[in-house]
Amino acid sequence: MSSLVLLWLVILGIMLLVYLGFPIFSKTKTQHSQMSEDIIEERRQTLFQERERSYAALAELDEDYEIGKLSETDYQELREGLLQETAHVIVQLEEESLSDVEAEIERFKQQRGT
Repeated sequence: MSSLVLLWLVILGIMLLVYLGFPIFSKTKTQHSQMSEDIIEERRQTLFQERERSYAALAELDEDYEIGKLSETDYQELREGLLQETAHVIVQLEEESLSDVEAEIERFKQQRGT
């Protein structure tokens, strides 16, 4: 009889630990998720700023060429380099957007499953 009581105490103890531990582990997961979302948003903002700087540099380069500060050769070389940098930033932004969509889908699946 005492072994049956001991077994019930162990089962109740395990259930109590799970009950008390669940909020601790779920908060940690939520906090980690929020931190990763913050990192993604910070990266996106950095890319937007880089894109705007690239656009501004291209506009300034065009103005310098139009007023005669740059030769045709220098203008073409500098413009080509800036266009490549701008294209690289835009590609990164598109990749970030695609990964955001995939992350949203995963979050939806997790919320739907729980």
